[in-house]
Order: sequence, then structure tokens, then C-alpha cells
Amino acid sequence: MVMLNTRVIYPSGSQSQTVQLTNNDNIPYVVQMWTDINNPSSTPDNADGPFVVVPALFRVEPKTGQSVRLVFTGKDLPQDRESVFFLNSVQIPPKNAAGAAENQMLVVLRNRIKIFYRPKGISGGPEKITEQLRFSLKQQGGQWMLTATNDSGYYASFIKVAAMVGNKEVPFKADMVAPKSQASWKLEKGASSPAGAQKVTFTLVNDYGGHTRAEASLQ
Repeated sequence: MVMLNTRVIYPSGSQSQTVQLTNNDNIPYVVQMWTDINNPSSTPDNADGPFVVVPALFRVEPKTGQSVRLVFTGKDLPQDRESVFFLNSVQIPPKNAAGAAENQMLVVLRNRIKIFYRPKGISGGPEKITEQLRFSLKQQGGQWMLTATNDSGYYASFIKVAAMVGNKEVPFKADMVAPKSQASWKLEKGASSPAGAQKVTFTLVNDYGGHTRAEASLQ
């Protein structure tokens, strides 16, 4: 089973958003889907995300696809910034009837992607997020820390960030930074000292799952 979406952008006011799945295998699968706020161990029984998945349980035949709708339930959320939730999908293969008399292992695969609820009231567009990121570098307790401040109303999904010492990249352990907040990261294991760095280079994941590369001066 392949989910064509790497993330879901849900604009406020939308009646629904569609997620497309494709079964590229030669066997059918049963798929179950649900949403949560931020619980990697969530199940359909304790799902707490503010979205209804329609259908939530379905069968996908070999070499076919299935469209699933996400419908927002109207939870009161901030209107000046994005909110993030998670869409879970579990695919269950059929039992192998030919080997019914033998010991079998049934492997259930789970996929988890982000849902970004995007209000209309956010100032600026998501394509401008690189211009609203600030970075600072300092030593704390004997180790170097890179702090990223996100002044925008959008989540900044980093997949790579590095301080530049001359032409050399010194990588840090980057992660997603929430709107109007900041995060601090340690050096990647084995990275050299970033002393003397004047700028950072970074790569973000955009709305379409592509990569946007940019750079910024260090404060």
C-alpha cells in the first residue's frame, strides 16, 4: 500500500481534504485509518484528532486504489497559526490459506503522516517562511547549541541544518519548529566545532513534500 500524500494541508473552511492510497501488491489489504493529536501509540479506540476519516475501514483490491476523505469536526483552534495533527493508517494482509497448516507471521504495517490545519488568518504565505526564520549559535554547558526561532504562523519542517565554517558544513540535529516558537539543537555526532560560523544553510519540506533550500545569517 502506498499513500500518495506525504502530508495533508487542511485549509480552514474546507469541507474535506482527500487522501489517495494505492495497492501496488498482488494481494488485497484491509486498511484502517484514524487521527490523533500527538500520540504515536494511538489506536482507533482512543483517537483524539479533530478529524473524521471516511471511510475509516476498507478493503483495497490488488492493483487498485482508494480515496479517503478527511473532515474537520470544528475544534476551537488558534486562528493566527497552524495546528498539527497526525493521520494513521494500518494495512492488514490476508492470511495465506495455502500455508494454513504451518506457522505464520502476520505483519501489520502502520504509516503516520502530519496534518497541518491552516487558518485563513495567518499573515504571509507559506512560501515566505524562510524569510521569517532566525538563528543563533552559542555554547551551553560545554556544548554548542543552534537555536532556530520561527516568527511565522507556519510550521518549519527541517530535514537538514548546518552552520557554515568557511565552505565546510557543520550539521546539527534539526527537527520541526512550531509557529511563533523556537527550538535548540545539538551538534550531530562526530561533527566538528562550529566556532567562527557566520551563517547557516538549511532545508525545509514544503507543502508538496519537496525540499526548499535556503541560508540565513547567524545572530
